[in-house]
Amino acid sequence: MGVLSPTLAVRNMKETIEFYKNFLGFKMGMAFPDASNPEYADLSKDGMVLMFIPAQNLGIGGEEKLGVGVNLYMQIDGDIDAYYQELKKRGVKIAVDIKDEPYGVRDFTVEDVNGYKLTFNQVSKTAKNCMSCGMPMTKPGDFGGGNPANLYCVHCSNPDGSLKSYDEVLKGMVNFMMTSQNMDRETAESAAKDYMAKMPAWSSGA
Repeated sequence: MGVLSPTLAVRNMKETIEFYKNFLGFKMGMAFPDASNPEYADLSKDGMVLMFIPAQNLGIGGEEKLGVGVNLYMQIDGDIDAYYQELKKRGVKIAVDIKDEPYGVRDFTVEDVNGYKLTFNQVSKTAKNCMSCGMPMTKPGDFGGGNPANLYCVHCSNPDGSLKSYDEVLKGMVNFMMTSQNMDRETAESAAKDYMAKMPAWSSGA
């Protein structure tokens, strides 16, 4: 599996390094040519690496605003609620408070000293995933038949809560992929079959 390590242009290298180390709890990696006058630095958290270089080295002037439209989505280890409280105590700017998303993720967003936003996230502890399609189920209406004990979501279930046939679920997933991901039918059918083959409800064959 590949690794993505974004490089961010920053105004003040030392200030940025201090923020990520002392406020966000990142670990220092390499600094070049040295830590006292870095022209490059990388810092990491839970296996994720961010690289930093001076904005002026890229010809970015002081009047240009950094971080516009950039939001780094970072899935972290540990207790996300404890981390959130820790950052608040340290005075980190919270751009979006912690919350459970309807798609089964718990997250919050901070803004760094350059204006870049980072959304720290984890799978919500309250979410269960449909064994047929993987959809996070967080409220009674998400479960087949409205029963929170059901292993299947409302989209994969009949009105009585029983699991629909493979062909019915496949048809729904194909339509979803065509609509949400702008796929043609042939591509969507192939992607849906590959995805469903990995789900517990269908892994042993339709």
